[in-house]
Amino acid sequence: MSRDGSPVLASTAESRVPDPGGVPPRTTRVPRALLPLIPPITALLIAAVVGDLLILSFGQSPREVFALLIDGTWGNAYGFGQVLYKATTLICTGLAVAIGIRAGLFNIGAEGQLAFGGFAAALAGLALPGGTPALLAIPLCVLA
Repeated sequence: MSRDGSPVLASTAESRVPDPGGVPPRTTRVPRALLPLIPPITALLIAAVVGDLLILSFGQSPREVFALLIDGTWGNAYGFGQVLYKATTLICTGLAVAIGIRAGLFNIGAEGQLAFGGFAAALAGLALPGGTPALLAIPLCVLA
């Protein structure tokens, strides 16, 4: 407060003056752009170590198990198709939850809702007459 009772606001010049008794700013050797990558990389490394320990506890070679895992999912067209098939469901479910969260709503049970929606679409498709054109049948199933 100033002498006349009005509030005193600090100017930008005053706020930039370093505190002589304060702690010096922390310096880091990691570039600022890479800082957001540290938590996910750390999580992946911890998961790999825990996975290796689990595989070793069953008497198997972690290298062979991970080679089979990669070869089975990315090594052939069928495995790659299965990855895309199963990822699509997870992506749609994640998108549904993200939209709700952006709207300020919390949604529990998105996976079950997706499964029930697929079931309802299948029932709607079965209820349609056999000669229904695809341009009409697909939107009707989606709306179910």
